[in-house]
Amino acid sequence: MNEVYSGNFNSVGGSLLVLICSLQISCLSGFTHMTDSVSLLCSWWMTDYLSVGLVCLTVLVVFISLVASDDDYNFDVLWTNFCLCVSLVGLSCFMFFGCSDFFMFFFFFEMSLIPTSVLILSWGHQPERLQAGLQMVIYTVCGSLPLMVLLGLIWWGNGSDNMILISMVGNSMVGEYSVLWLLLMIGMLVKVPVFSVHGWLPKAHVEAPLSGSMLLAGVLLKLGIYGVCRLTWCLGSPPIGLAFSVVVVSLWGGVVCSFLCLCFHDVKSVIAYSSIAHMALSLGGILSFSHLGWMGGICMALAHGVCSPCLFALANYTYMGTGSRSILLCKGVLKSMPVLSAMWFIFCAVNLGCPPSVNFFSECFLFCGIMGYSFIFLVPLFLMCFLAAGYSLFLYSTVNHGYQSLGISSYAGLSIRFLITMVVSMIILFGLFLMLGSVFL
Repeated sequence: MNEVYSGNFNSVGGSLLVLICSLQISCLSGFTHMTDSVSLLCSWWMTDYLSVGLVCLTVLVVFISLVASDDDYNFDVLWTNFCLCVSLVGLSCFMFFGCSDFFMFFFFFEMSLIPTSVLILSWGHQPERLQAGLQMVIYTVCGSLPLMVLLGLIWWGNGSDNMILISMVGNSMVGEYSVLWLLLMIGMLVKVPVFSVHGWLPKAHVEAPLSGSMLLAGVLLKLGIYGVCRLTWCLGSPPIGLAFSVVVVSLWGGVVCSFLCLCFHDVKSVIAYSSIAHMALSLGGILSFSHLGWMGGICMALAHGVCSPCLFALANYTYMGTGSRSILLCKGVLKSMPVLSAMWFIFCAVNLGCPPSVNFFSECFLFCGIMGYSFIFLVPLFLMCFLAAGYSLFLYSTVNHGYQSLGISSYAGLSIRFLITMVVSMIILFGLFLMLGSVFL
């Protein structure tokens, strides 16, 4: 009996041992599969400070663009479609900033164009919105076709389109050919946009609804800056002559756009052209290929991505209160809406680079980096700094001071949602400089 019991015990113990070993093997294999999937995800997803910063900016701008849209804030079918369209723009930009493969990079780069065009065509308020959407599509597609061809050649030459592998191999297939570099970068320069290929942006801003303008200024202009950063990081620096020429066109174009800001009467046109000037300064810092220039260019992009959407939101609330976007007509906001006037003052001050906002530190970094690149750029830098203060003060004083127009409509006041988004944006703009050392150095 004992022998039978011991035999049964040994058989049961042996089966338990086999079961435990099989469970351990299955757990180890599952852990191996899990680590493989995590490593695969990490190889597909970019996790450096540039990607993480722009992804956070995308989430913030999409959130405040939905919250601040009082005209479109209505829980019905149209609001659901509107929210879906804005979310698709944010999702495409989110994936663009995160992916590490060149063709996924190009796919999401172009995918953002579709919901943006739908947003302008469906929720724009002027008959010219069809022309604005058509110009945006033509500029972007024509600039992106050479980019697609050259990215295909780079994939064919390296056997992979992964940015990390291409940056490690160092075989860019474009070498020192200025023409190939220009064709490679032209799609990004249209998105920045650089002066001379900027014609689509002011019209798109003017015809777009509030969320469209906020997404254009806050996120979509950063696609070009991010693309230039990734191309130079993966493929090396372009030829010196080409980089110098792009910086010259960019900075002097920024000076021209700053002068134009003093000539327009539409509030949204002034803010749109100021965006071109700030992005020109950011691009010049990145193409200076210095640590301060690179850091200043990214800081300027992040700061502009928070400040400019808030200016468009303020312009929309001014339009809702006065019934016009013309600087000649929407006057006296200080008397009728003092809280809105206080917001105008704070964000115009941030836009001209007052300390201790992150705009101030980014301009300091950019001036040092670009002047270290060449002292020839001292004159356009000085003019852009002076004119930024000029058009910011001009915008604030003309909108908020003066006698009220007789055509001012009655307005209920500012919503709590709008005030919360403005306060959060101010905290970010005045508190982000505390993190510059831990993020960039």
